[in-house]
Amino acid sequence: MAGKSNTSATYFAQKKLLGKAHTSNLKTDGEELIGSNIQAAASQIFGQTIPENPAQTLYLLQSASNGAPATVEYIHFALAALTGTTYDANENNPDGGSGSDSGESSQSSGVHTYKFAFRSDYTSNSSNSKKGNGYFNNNKIVHETLGKIQLVPPYFSQTAPNPYIIKIYKDDGNGGIGNEIPLLDNIDWNVDYYNGILFLQDYKSSKIPAHAKAFAYVGDYASEGFFENNLSGSLQRLTDGTSYLVAGSNITIASGSSGQITVSSTGGDTSNSVYSEYVGEANGTNTRFALDHAPTAAKNVSIFVNGLLQMPATSITSAPFQDYSVTGSVIFFTSGSLPDNGSLLFANYSTSESI
Repeated sequence: MAGKSNTSATYFAQKKLLGKAHTSNLKTDGEELIGSNIQAAASQIFGQTIPENPAQTLYLLQSASNGAPATVEYIHFALAALTGTTYDANENNPDGGSGSDSGESSQSSGVHTYKFAFRSDYTSNSSNSKKGNGYFNNNKIVHETLGKIQLVPPYFSQTAPNPYIIKIYKDDGNGGIGNEIPLLDNIDWNVDYYNGILFLQDYKSSKIPAHAKAFAYVGDYASEGFFENNLSGSLQRLTDGTSYLVAGSNITIASGSSGQITVSSTGGDTSNSVYSEYVGEANGTNTRFALDHAPTAAKNVSIFVNGLLQMPATSITSAPFQDYSVTGSVIFFTSGSLPDNGSLLFANYSTSESI
């Protein structure tokens, strides 16, 4: 095994840091057309937990723990030659020398870079709920998804052998998987896990990669939020499976279009129900607002302006005995001064009543 040359290793790392894929030792970073990333943007950061030791079973969706959302899938990818990466590694050294930093001598001209793509049978083999969504599609090229599809890198596991190390294979002559080309093979290959780009330092006609097996991330990204809308039609469950607000057998958590969150009882029980809703913009003194809920008993009201507590909760039975009051069950107004127009006003209120 000759080992990766210093130039190949340097180019790979340098281009990665500059946001480019490394597809050829003959190209400068400015000539690389495919982007890369260190996976820092919220839309490209894994938002759910990755299992440390998943089984390498094709198309099996796997979670980090029992009951947690599936986040990885082991997939059979096709490898296709990347146009413009054919050259003789023994010639045309970009530094003016007698070879383009090949590790093996007596090479002939050949393709040095391959792109990962879903096979034409992916959607028929996979049970991934995202299949067919425009990214997890048959024949879709990974780097063209701009980070929506990413391969899971080995640093997510310390198991030996590491399940996240990608395996590449030759073709068997009939379109199927042939012999494996090992990670330490003397063609000295690297994979960019962000964009699904395979780079070969040394071309060898007897070792043309055509297939790969790799784990792809199938969970949600950080920008998609950390809540799921599956508690009685509401938000509030963290995607790692733990609850931020808990809905019980007779408790419903619901969210409204204007941003309010309602925690209420069901089944006619007498309970303490809590409401939080956006009620408009503060408008000086004697401003009247309507509350969405009409309770049948007295309630405590707290007023928040731009998220800060303006007035604490006080039991209200009739108007106008308090600085703010409730009349007709659903209207309250302020007799004191509130901030000028443009301040967002929220009301939190609770009541003991039969829902």
